[in-house]
Amino acid sequence: MIKKILISLVLFLLIIGGGVFYYFDSIVKSGIEVAGSRVLGTQVTVGSTLISPLSGSGSISGLQINNPEGFDAQYIFEMDEIAVNLNASTVMTDVVEIESVVITRPQITYERRLTTDNIRALIQNISSGGGDSDTDSGESASTRRVIIREFRMLEPQLNLVAASLQAPVPLPDIVLTNIGEESNAATVADATRQILRAISTSILNSDLPVLDMIRENVENRLQDSVQEVENAVEEVGNRLRGLLDNNQ
Repeated sequence: MIKKILISLVLFLLIIGGGVFYYFDSIVKSGIEVAGSRVLGTQVTVGSTLISPLSGSGSISGLQINNPEGFDAQYIFEMDEIAVNLNASTVMTDVVEIESVVITRPQITYERRLTTDNIRALIQNISSGGGDSDTDSGESASTRRVIIREFRMLEPQLNLVAASLQAPVPLPDIVLTNIGEESNAATVADATRQILRAISTSILNSDLPVLDMIRENVENRLQDSVQEVENAVEEVGNRLRGLLDNNQ
């Protein structure tokens, strides 16, 4: 009899524990998607999260951030897996304490325009208030504050897109510490802005020989366009001269 009671109790605790884990993961997943989409003004999706509500350690899988409007590729960031370690007791509080975030081999699609690029466009979205959602849940998620003690982006892979040319470029690791402090936690917007600026600086400061290829490609395209215009003008002129000669 006692054995049956113990077995039933264990099964009950396992069921309750599984529910807690599922509920906790759902909160984290929803928080990332809602806050990220609102702050960046573009869709942020998460495949799944697996984080222990007891230790706060775990992973986030399949995080994708859509390109801002005006750019061609679907995604600007694709992250297969992110290792996180957070203070689980702070997830439901106003200040979420994150001990570490480690992103390995994220895919970054970098698109340039004449006066800007897609990363600066995301930063501009943050400066202008991100998305236009004014729901209570969106407002609460995006204005929550965070402390990130260590952020590491390891082996980022840059896909450089410009002038119809694409080229993969490895970037150096990006390491940031102490985003937000105990006495002055950062908003989600501020923390995101700091990370994006670090990525932008890393790209602009990197030795990207492929830029010479892009520049040459653009020059060749411009020369081809000029030649096409000259040929078209010459053809029109020849036709006009032919008409005039026939009318004489």
